[in-house]
Amino acid sequence: LTQEQVKILPVDYEIEYICRGSRIIVGPKVRKCLHNGTWTDMNQISRCCRCRHCSIKKLYIGALFPMSGGWPGGQACLPAAQMALDLVNNRTDILPDYELELIHYDSMCDPGEATKLLYDLLYTEPIKIVLMPGCSSVSTLVAEAARMWNLIVFSYGSSSPALSNRQRFPTFFRTHPSATLHNPTRVRLFQKWGWTKIATIQQTTEVFTSTLDDLEERVKEAGIEISVRQSFLTDPAVAVKNLKRQDARIIVGLFYETEARKVFCEVFKEKLYGKKYVWFLIGWYADNWFKIKDPAINCTVENMTEAVEGHVTTEIVMLNPETVRGASNLTSQEFLAQLMSRLGGKNPEETGGFQEAPLAYDAVWALALALNRTVAPLRAKGWALEDFNYNNKEITAEIYRALNTSSFEGVSGHVVFDAQGSRMAWTLIEQLQVHIFKIFFVKVVFEKKKDYDCNNCDIISTTQFYFCKLVFYCSQSN
Repeated sequence: LTQEQVKILPVDYEIEYICRGSRIIVGPKVRKCLHNGTWTDMNQISRCCRCRHCSIKKLYIGALFPMSGGWPGGQACLPAAQMALDLVNNRTDILPDYELELIHYDSMCDPGEATKLLYDLLYTEPIKIVLMPGCSSVSTLVAEAARMWNLIVFSYGSSSPALSNRQRFPTFFRTHPSATLHNPTRVRLFQKWGWTKIATIQQTTEVFTSTLDDLEERVKEAGIEISVRQSFLTDPAVAVKNLKRQDARIIVGLFYETEARKVFCEVFKEKLYGKKYVWFLIGWYADNWFKIKDPAINCTVENMTEAVEGHVTTEIVMLNPETVRGASNLTSQEFLAQLMSRLGGKNPEETGGFQEAPLAYDAVWALALALNRTVAPLRAKGWALEDFNYNNKEITAEIYRALNTSSFEGVSGHVVFDAQGSRMAWTLIEQLQVHIFKIFFVKVVFEKKKDYDCNNCDIISTTQFYFCKLVFYCSQSN
């Protein structure tokens, strides 16, 4: 309005906003005309919106996704988590009065970097209701500190057995099972093929040390000897030479993917591979981990491919093999198709965390379903989720109880946690055969069965050992 127009208006001239139907005003409902020709509250927007969206309250998840480092799992796990958040936030039957929002940083799978980021998450608004770290070394740091802020910690990629310690990590949950889950399977394989002596080589970090300590106890009970035990911090050359010098044949290797390339470059140089040797490795590396260009090694792709041929891996079943629609109303294959679309054409074999992406997706769903179950009991006590702060132990206790009783079908399979907050799952055993990983056994670890038959499996023989290649799920016997 011009000054002349303002002069002819009444002093109390104003505009009132009215919305049609059930919509309500967000922002100033009335604007008054001032003598200088301007309106009041011009720095605020007035809009009409549906009641549900107007009254929505945000709950914040503080997440650490490693986009680089020893396990760059955030490359696929972050898009998977965001997929889950989008679906949850669009559901009217799950947290209808809330919206979950992810505040995330790149931890680089480095506890030092994670320390700085954790400080930012805790001391920068808004308040986070849950923390969600990735790799084990970072989860150890976060979960140990979280108790001081009454925070639940929910990891999608941590396998360290140490994290199962409820006294040390009282509020920790994970959709990735403990690495010790594989040890009974390894021992059974040693027994099946009559091996009485094994060797080990590990990277010196807590996750691998605690896994190996557990394996040592189990093989001792089974009458199997660890004749050689080698470790390294960053350079495995001496450790690999010692394995060769002491004539190790059956070797369990525990290390991150970047170190695995260093180890097998040395394995190639020492000729510690072939029909006389069996290597047992971790199964959560990228499928083509040995082909990835790495300036830290001086071996060719051909050298690496030759050295890794025939190695055996153990890992949990991370993708539901059955065509079922679970909590998110997606089958595992539909999830993969949508994830591939999110990744924008990236090669899954070169994308860190692609195998673990279903675990990140199901972690968000487990959290959303648990938070949803806390709404009624909190209301009965006069609380609400938005009342959470770092001193409120009652809300934390309700979230803990809800997570502890979680049970639903996810894209990674049935999601349920043990008393230590660890995921219970199936074990998958694979062998690299002519550059392709082949499944030869699946073991259901949360069924209390004594044995597992593989009577209808194909036998793949070498001069040293035999494998069952699974063409369907092995039957169980009492």
